[in-house]
Amino acid sequence: MHISERARRLHAGALVIDAHVHPSLKTYLFHKKLGKTHRSGGAFNPFTMRVDLPRTIAGGVAALISSIYLPERGLLDDCKVLKFLRKISFGRIRRLFKGDPLERTLEILDQFERAIAKANSHGRELARVVQSTDELLQARADGVIAVVHAVEGAHSLGGRVESVATLAERGVCMLTLAHFYENEVVAPVVGIPRSMQKLGCFKQPKDLDRGLGEIGPAVVEEMLRLGMIIDLTHCTPKARHEIYDLCGTRRPLMFSHVGVQPLADDPMSPTAEEIVRIAGTGGVIGVIFMNYWLGEHSKKKGLDAIVATVRRIVEVGGSDAVAIGSDFDGFTDPPDDIKDISQMPRLTDALLDAGFGELEVEKLLGKNMERMLRLGWR
Repeated sequence: MHISERARRLHAGALVIDAHVHPSLKTYLFHKKLGKTHRSGGAFNPFTMRVDLPRTIAGGVAALISSIYLPERGLLDDCKVLKFLRKISFGRIRRLFKGDPLERTLEILDQFERAIAKANSHGRELARVVQSTDELLQARADGVIAVVHAVEGAHSLGGRVESVATLAERGVCMLTLAHFYENEVVAPVVGIPRSMQKLGCFKQPKDLDRGLGEIGPAVVEEMLRLGMIIDLTHCTPKARHEIYDLCGTRRPLMFSHVGVQPLADDPMSPTAEEIVRIAGTGGVIGVIFMNYWLGEHSKKKGLDAIVATVRRIVEVGGSDAVAIGSDFDGFTDPPDDIKDISQMPRLTDALLDAGFGELEVEKLLGKNMERMLRLGWR
């Protein structure tokens, strides 16, 4: 795909931040090497890798919000195939479903930091774990990819409010409260496309009338106190509105990887009212790179759907309310025209071609996320 010189220049000078990626699970489960260029492929495949360090450098991405995901134990009841595979698989997969969830989550985090250290062990620092916005900008100035930890799913707290402080001490900047199954903090929407609900998996019904759980309000208050960003992705609409009421405008709120209504008519997608509320907190909505959640179900290419979603957010909430949240290396099938992080300049080119101004594009690429981190991560 041709990229204009204007887009190349703008992208090279911009602070580019992807607010939601999942390389840590690939390095943990499949021993993927961050310092190696991996095959990304053109469809959903858990054995590919779309975010390695060479591809991140090629894509001009300065910072990754790397989301640690501990597979939920509900998967074993909801997916007979996975239950069978766990019995015959190597120990690391079996271990994920045993013991304290917080300990297992920190184990994945520790292993990911070791993977970064190994990638840096050949005479050049490629990536650096950072624990503040200033450290992120310093890494960029040093020509090093900044990696910021996040966690997806409050099941990782193990049902304990005090686990929030443990994650904060490890530098976790953001917690996505919900994921596939209800936890002690919050209830989820359906988070898997119908096309992926195969082999008897992901069939458990979701109750959209459920909101925050027993410790939900306390966890929200602790995150506000400590300065950990609350990510509303996967939460039910009821839970989201409860969180809006609890938080007010004390700190920014975020959707890290979604489409929006009415383009993507799904309970996971924030409404126009919600876009306005997120913008009012100083928060952002990260646009996911997956056609199903953007509303373009039948198409293989999706840059146009990403651009349309960006336009909708900007029209409703303003240009300060939008960011990138690709969900690369998650349970996603990215569009064929932007299938891994090395192709991020294609988005810059498509936005400019669609008539967005250079300042608007710079905000989307990373300036909005930088601002939100400064306001919400302390």
